[in-house]
Order: sequence, then C-alpha cells, then structure tokens
Amino acid sequence: MTMRRLPVFFLVDVSESMVGESLYKLEEGIGAVVSTLRKDPYALETAFLSVIVFAGKARTVTQLTELVAFYPPELPVGGGTALGAGLTHLMDEIDRMAVTTTPDRKGDWRPIVFLLTDGNPTDNVAKAVDRWNRSYRNRVNLVAVSIGGGADHAVLKRLTDEVVVFNDSAPDAFARFIKWISMSIQSQSRSVSSGQDGKVSLAKAEPGLLAPVESSEGLTPFAGVDDRYAVFVGKCAKTKLPYVVKYERHMGRIETTDPVLSQLLKTRRYTLNTAMPVKSSYFDLSEGVGSGQSVSSEDLVGQPNCPHCGAQFGMAVCECGRIHCVEGGGEQTCPWCGKTGQYGTSEAGEGFDIGRGRG
Repeated sequence: MTMRRLPVFFLVDVSESMVGESLYKLEEGIGAVVSTLRKDPYALETAFLSVIVFAGKARTVTQLTELVAFYPPELPVGGGTALGAGLTHLMDEIDRMAVTTTPDRKGDWRPIVFLLTDGNPTDNVAKAVDRWNRSYRNRVNLVAVSIGGGADHAVLKRLTDEVVVFNDSAPDAFARFIKWISMSIQSQSRSVSSGQDGKVSLAKAEPGLLAPVESSEGLTPFAGVDDRYAVFVGKCAKTKLPYVVKYERHMGRIETTDPVLSQLLKTRRYTLNTAMPVKSSYFDLSEGVGSGQSVSSEDLVGQPNCPHCGAQFGMAVCECGRIHCVEGGGEQTCPWCGKTGQYGTSEAGEGFDIGRGRG
C-alpha cells in the first residue's frame, strides 16, 4: 500500500526588500520547523516539504522531500517580486509532484502552501490568479502571510480566505511565527492521520503577532516599486561579485521652534539598513529590467562599506549608471562596463539621481 503524503510547500519571496534579517530569520526558521516536525510521529509519517523561491523569477530550491531527508536550503536573493511567476511555478510543481486520487488509488492529502511575501507584485498576476482559482483553490490549502503588512492584501484575498499579517517587529517575532507554522502543520498532519482531509487546521494566532485580513480592501501602496525601501545592486571592483545595499525610508522632521511648522516641514529620506553580499545567482532570479525610478543621493543617509572587499565607499556611481565600490577618489575602473574615470565626492546640495532596484 502506497503511503499518502501531506505535501507542504513554502513559497518564499526573496526579493531585495527581504535582504538582511528577514531572509536570515526565515532561512533559520525553516530549519526550526523541520526540527520540530521530526519530533512529531504524525508529521514524521506524513509531511513532505518543498521550498520554492521567487523574486523577478521563480525556482524550486528543494524538491518535495520527506522530513528525515530534508536539509534546510540557503535562500537566494533576486530583484523584483514576481508573484505571478511564483504562483505559476508553484502550480506546475503541484502538478508534477503531488499524487492525485484516482478510482484505483488514494493520492496525496490536500497540499498546504505557506506563501510568505512582504511586497507588492511587480508582474501581472491576472493569469496566474485565474488559473489558481479555476484549478487549485478547492484542492490546495493556501495560507498567505503578509510580512510586516507590506503585501498587496487585495491580491492575496483573491487567492485564499486565509490571509494574515505578520508583525515582524513584535518581540521574538520570527521565533513565535515559526512556532505557529510548525503547530499548524502538526495539527493538519494529525487531521489527515485520522482520515480528515479538509480545510487547514491553523494554530491559534497570537494577538500582536498575527492578525487576519478580513476584507479584500488591501494595502496597495506601491506601483511597481516597494517604496518602503530604496534598494541598489552594486559590484565589488576587486572580486566582480554583486552585493545589495538596502536603505529604509523614514519620515524625518526639520527642527523648528514652531511645532506646527515642524509638522509641515517633513523630509522624506532613507537611512542605511544593510549591505549584503549576494551570489551571481542574483541575476538568474531577477527580472532583467530596472525599476525605471531613481533616488537622489541627497536623500540617502549613510555610506556602506563593500561587503565583499571592505572598501570604504560602496555607493560609487559610474557614468553608466551602475553602482560599485571604491577605496577613495581618483581614477577608478567600473566593474560593470569596464570604463575608467575620475571619481570624487559631490558637494552638499549637489545631489545626483541613482537608479534603484524594484525591491
């Protein structure tokens, strides 16, 4: 008799806006989920896990694998948040990997999908959403998680009734979130072990950590670019390897003695969040097109070191418009275009525009 599996898919947004602690914590968290489930006899018997990532493109980083053989993968990074491409890849993987029930045999239990995203789609999702609702919604349990509340809730509600906002700034947020995912999978594995293959049995959401999105009135604050962050892709002048520089937007106030005037004189600037080395696979997961938008250098607060070679300035801009690192001013060669030119600092008030990523 063939064992009936409980397929569990993690569909993870690995766009540039996830760079830093969020991606590291999710990577660590998938390992924690596996460790917890291996101690549960019901999950150990039924649960099979797969990890699919999407940025500008989508790919499977771990095929559907039984718990005892599952090794938590390293999560890559790419440019863009192509949710439509991610959903299409997921549906193709379900078709390829999940065993369907026929008159002659029992197939796998209803798959569970945890969609984890923090941004607005940068591709057209209409075809993927229609295909999902037509052929998958009634036979797959999809749980959509809006990390930090930054996802397009209207789109997510078109895919599933199970949409939750994850407050990633709560105390011990990721550890508690991962525990919730583990408990939800454990609960479902117990349900299927007793022959119940229905709606996913989610663990109780902790107040202040997870909040259900009740209506389809979504937050859609971005139009092709996640404006909570300004993200830039650079290249190390020495190693030619890429890195991502992430600035976080904040609203500062110009100091005045008049509180009313102070409220009016808000400045919209970005402060340095992190600079992370990425592998050349970054380009394989990226859309291949820029955002078409830029940020003034005057609005960027903080200068990162190159995360590859440690050069003092990680935001040098070539005439070709690309970013790379330099140790100081003078003659430098751009690792993107190969041209050599003179570099120096701009005077205060003489900012210049820098092309940004799509976040």
